[in-house]
Amino acid sequence: MTPIEILTPIVLVLAFIGYAFCLSRLMWVTLGVTAAIGAYFARTYPFEGENLFYWGVLGGVVFTAWLAAMVLRRAEAGGLPAQQKKNAQKPTGQRKGQQKHRATPKQRVAARRKQPITPKGDVPGVVIDGTNVMYWDGQADLHTLRVVVDKLRGKNLSPHVFLDASSRHHLGDKSLDQYSFAAALGLAPNQVTVCPAQTEADAFLLKFAKENNVPVVSNDRFGDRASLAKGLKLIKGVIAGGKPVLQGL
Repeated sequence: MTPIEILTPIVLVLAFIGYAFCLSRLMWVTLGVTAAIGAYFARTYPFEGENLFYWGVLGGVVFTAWLAAMVLRRAEAGGLPAQQKKNAQKPTGQRKGQQKHRATPKQRVAARRKQPITPKGDVPGVVIDGTNVMYWDGQADLHTLRVVVDKLRGKNLSPHVFLDASSRHHLGDKSLDQYSFAAALGLAPNQVTVCPAQTEADAFLLKFAKENNVPVVSNDRFGDRASLAKGLKLIKGVIAGGKPVLQGL
């Protein structure tokens, strides 16, 4: 085999991986660029005759890359390990008597006016990766995050919750902000940090945890930020029977 014959499949595999990564990060931008490139080449190679086969293969590659991107995004959200998933109770939808996660306008106003202040000398006892934890029961649910917060407070640990800006989209409520998140979680606004758009909470929460020398509650391994996570205690968990079970606490 010639060097070109050897390198060609390697380059194609790397290109596929890069394309799937772009889809996982900037899906709509990547798909838009893909559509624009496809439209350009369609002028030279129209959808007819033997060209249909090649267009079909291209479509299959794009679809496969999209599936890979979905798997990657799910993995980055911190899916539960296989054994934990097996032992965890399967999500049953909205439980009877369970309040919806959305804070009422009255709660938001009250939170803004009162704004409870953390007592002097009080430092966070634990950092919570909120965007990760709210998926512990299968689907994004603010109630899941609330029961974990309550569990930690019951152990006299003062939590500080970090959330990606995208968390409000995961929950289907774009109006959620620092104050409404705090009200829904029963925390003071200064115990909740909603990170800026186009950023990930991981870097902020890991730096905060290291500066305050406190553990992090998350099922994320933080493999892409190993240097920041090095030396930090990670507390993993699962929701079983509607209650949080924390490992390493």
